Formats: sequence, structure tokens, C-alpha cells
Amino acid sequence: MATLALTSTVLRELGETDCETLGNGWLAQPVNALSSLAYSLIGIAIVLSVLRSDRPRGGPIVYAGCLVAVGLGSVAFHGPQLSGSQLMHDLPILLTVLFMINHDLVILRPHAGQELAKFAGLTLAAVLLAVTIPVVVAPLSIVVAGAVVVAEIVIYRRRLRPIAAPHRRRGWVAIAAFAVVGGASWVLGRSNSPLCEPDAWYQLHGLWHMLSAVVFGLWYWWAIADVRD
Repeated sequence: MATLALTSTVLRELGETDCETLGNGWLAQPVNALSSLAYSLIGIAIVLSVLRSDRPRGGPIVYAGCLVAVGLGSVAFHGPQLSGSQLMHDLPILLTVLFMINHDLVILRPHAGQELAKFAGLTLAAVLLAVTIPVVVAPLSIVVAGAVVVAEIVIYRRRLRPIAAPHRRRGWVAIAAFAVVGGASWVLGRSNSPLCEPDAWYQLHGLWHMLSAVVFGLWYWWAIADVRD
């Protein structure tokens, strides 16, 4: 009984810092849960674009799968909040940013080995870490995301992607703009924010979901898909 009580307490804490009122049923936080599907929609859009092109499909499909998992994990976190929802929320995010940093490192060190093989190793390590020390997954995701930013700056300055200067600038400006506004919506959408409206039909945390999903999509189309004509 004590274990059940502790589990219930932990589950009720899911999403409590994300402003929206926690209800009962399969959509504890309806706005935050449904807006999470933006990640999955971006992933599906990537899959469809890959299937219609003659470009290599391995990496893009894996990246798209990560985004679909991010969306479903976030729905589980803000929706039914079942046991394991925290891990379902955190692990796909870590895998997504690991894919990004792995891709960037291959650009920086093109002879370092096969990209997908290296990502498979990173995935295995991330899963083992998540199972053994789940509390470090979310902080590690932030660290890796920061590393992606640094790597992208280095790639940009070294002109390692064959992109004309105006396209490079436009790509960076677009991604940075969505990232900054998205980050602001995440901060202002916390439960302790003066802008928090727990019962509103709109939620800044939901806006964060949509804007960060756009950032992931823009990164793919700019950094991988090579659609800059």
C-alpha cells in the first residue's frame, strides 16, 4: 500500500510545473497533451518527404522516429500519466538531441565512422542510463542540446555545409527566432510564472511544444534534407 501511495504521489506530480490544471482521466492536461502531437506531426511530415525523394532514407527515418516518440511520450506525460510516463517523456528527447549532435560531429569529423552505427551505440547507452539512473536523463538532454548549439555554430563559421551565405544566415535566423520564442514560452509557461493561467484554453507550455517541434523540423530541412532552393 505504501508503494502504491508513493507511486500515486509521483504520478500526480507529472506536469504540475507546466501550469495547466491537472484533471482526471486520459487527458490530465488536455492542451499540453494535444499540443505534444506537434512533434509527431513533424516526424510524419519528414517521413512523407523522404518517401517522395531519392535521398538516403536511413538517417531521416531514424530522426523522424525520434520525433514521433517525443510526441507520444509527451502525450503520455501530460495525458494518461501512467507508470513510466516520465521515462517515455524524457528518453525520446535525449535520443533526438543525441541524433543531432551525432550528425553534427560526423560533419566536423567525417572520418570518425558510420553515423547510424554510432547513433545505435549512443541509443543503447542512453537506454541503459535511463533504466538505471532515470533522474539524469532530462539534465543530460539539456547539456547535449547545448552541445548541438555549439557544434552548429562551429559548422556555420567553418562553412562545412555547402550552403550559400544568404541561405546560411536565413536558416540560422529562422531556427534561432523559433528557439528563442519557444524558450521564452517554456519559461513563462511554468506554474510559478505570473502569466500562468491554469484553466485557460491556451497554455504557454503548449506553445513551447509547437515551437520547439518547428525548431526540430527546421533543423532537419536545413541541416539534412538540403531543401534550400
